Amino acid sequence: MPTSKLDKYLNILDVLVEHPQKIATIASRTHVEPRELKRMMNFLVANGVVEEREFMKANQKVYAINDRGYAVFKTLRAFKYFEKLKASMPVIDEAREIASMLSKNLTRYRNE
Repeated sequence: MPTSKLDKYLNILDVLVEHPQKIATIASRTHVEPRELKRMMNFLVANGVVEEREFMKANQKVYAINDRGYAVFKTLRAFKYFEKLKASMPVIDEAREIASMLSKNLTRYRNE
């Protein structure tokens, strides 16, 4: 299954939470094609989630997450967690139904 845009953004922010990174490092760690990654980074910078900084050595650019970006990262991560939790809820509901049926049958069996 292809990675969703939301997952790609979350992966990018996850890499940047550690410390500022060069675009090549982000690309290799997120497995996003460089052209697409550059567009995504421009979007994150334009929306004030990530900052583009000059790296002291060799005038290279690095990208760093800022406070707003960290808040977005935590929110997206929580959203993904709740998606997984929601997906597991039918299993929990089904287990409750089975336990309830077993309990009723056990009570009926004991009363016979």
